[in-house]
Amino acid sequence: MAITKGPLSGVRIIDMTQAHAGPFGTMLLSDLGAEIIKLESPTGDLIRFGDPKVNIFNYYVLSLNRNKRSISLDLQGKLGKQAFYDLVKISDVVISNFRADVPRRQGSDFVTLKKINPQIIRCNITGYGETGPYTNYPAFDIIACGHSGILSISGDPKTNTPVIPGGIALADMMGGIYAAMSIIASLINRDRDGKGVKADVNLLDSLIFMQKVLFQNYFLGGNAPTLQGGRHIMLPTYGIFETKDGFITLSPPTGNFEMLELVGLGWMKDDPKYNNVINIFINNKEFTILLEEALRKKTTDEWLKILRDENDIPSGPVLYYSQVVNDPQVIHNDVIKEMEIKGEKYKTIGSIFNIHDSIEGEPETAPDLGEHTEDILKNLLSYSDDLIKEIMAETEAAIPRMAARVL
Repeated sequence: MAITKGPLSGVRIIDMTQAHAGPFGTMLLSDLGAEIIKLESPTGDLIRFGDPKVNIFNYYVLSLNRNKRSISLDLQGKLGKQAFYDLVKISDVVISNFRADVPRRQGSDFVTLKKINPQIIRCNITGYGETGPYTNYPAFDIIACGHSGILSISGDPKTNTPVIPGGIALADMMGGIYAAMSIIASLINRDRDGKGVKADVNLLDSLIFMQKVLFQNYFLGGNAPTLQGGRHIMLPTYGIFETKDGFITLSPPTGNFEMLELVGLGWMKDDPKYNNVINIFINNKEFTILLEEALRKKTTDEWLKILRDENDIPSGPVLYYSQVVNDPQVIHNDVIKEMEIKGEKYKTIGSIFNIHDSIEGEPETAPDLGEHTEDILKNLLSYSDDLIKEIMAETEAAIPRMAARVL
């Protein structure tokens, strides 16, 4: 199995990333047909817990590292460093998610690599940026969430406690997406002028950019948003509402009196407290209490039939994972795929890209650490068998040193 054709077919990327942000971004590029060489240290990616197999401990690896080939090198060793530079000569992109000073100390920075390959595109994902007072602080997803302000709006105002936004690694995923977009844009730019490009992405800016609309509201009005809970900062009828047996999501325009009529609040159109959008905003607290009371009188399915199915009012259910995977639309979209590793089948979320007549083939599962080292050195770099043995011995000898550093 492999992606045999895609918009990025013929693009070779050396992927030095680990954990979540970088691997998520390179997975997107691999789904578009790029060749991904996952360059790992002798001890492997931070999220590796043994070789990939159908096991709960490997959910990160199986989720983020499909369509990649793994080579393990000791970049502190003479042979490993030379093998890396030889790969740079025949590659299009080098991507990592190191602290800002690491590429220079490692000899993988843009200035160094451009001397080896003038057309190389070098992308590094940092926590805070390549320069500035926080540039070398350690930063993971939740730290960027806190620093960007997004945690100040994520949580239930009743408890006044921030929560992880959606329970997902939002900063990592957005950093990965913006890195992938930057690389694609850089490839297009290089095709025009033939020059290598340095592309920087950081988690802090990625999350601030995600809040662009809320920051614009703050800049114009001067009032910072607070914990949002299940409601929109400006739209009283947009959010999550409790029903008789669960929850429903609503997003009709504020002042949609058709919806208010359907939920038993049609009298509001004649009440001066609620008879237009401005008055609803002014009396938002009382309005919301009345809307909540009305919606608790029927089940979610009953409301969806009345609002969405019969009257085209934007609304939907709040589903649990067990319901999502069996939902008719999810099944129709074919977003859940089945893959196989070491003879065992497992389900995973497939590619997000539906570019018709442009992508062919099926994804390959995540590789073992260093699974393709010998193949890459032999068939891409034309190294001799003796040199390959020396490189692999150098890599293996570095494991105790690197393991001790981690501990």
